[in-house]
Amino acid sequence: MYDQIYKVVFADGEEFEGGDLAAPKWTKCPDKGIKTLTLTLPFGENLTMEGYEAYNFMVGAMKEVSSGRVSIRHLFLLGTRKGIVTSYRITVAGIGTDKYKSGDITVRKFPLGKEGVGRTATSGWKVGAESE
Repeated sequence: MYDQIYKVVFADGEEFEGGDLAAPKWTKCPDKGIKTLTLTLPFGENLTMEGYEAYNFMVGAMKEVSSGRVSIRHLFLLGTRKGIVTSYRITVAGIGTDKYKSGDITVRKFPLGKEGVGRTATSGWKVGAESE
């Protein structure tokens, strides 16, 4: 579906391109000041975040117990500023209900440390250019 999920532009001008849904490469992204983080959306547009103290990217998947099949459901793009996390959840595949359809974008805010569905902290944060 995607050859490149996201693109990072660092404060020093260097760029890093993310992988695909199966191997997004976020852990391989250098941890240095991010100027912008741009996500390629499923319907051909881009979502760009900038001006955050830290950034995070995650792929939300479900594994079927009976078959072991893994289904990618959501992409998450997060940015934190002054202790508040802005979370963009992009639905990649509908999940069998009318609540979320492919292409839906949900924006929510959480206190830092509660950004994991409003309950827990997430790992994998990368420093923003504003923090350097």
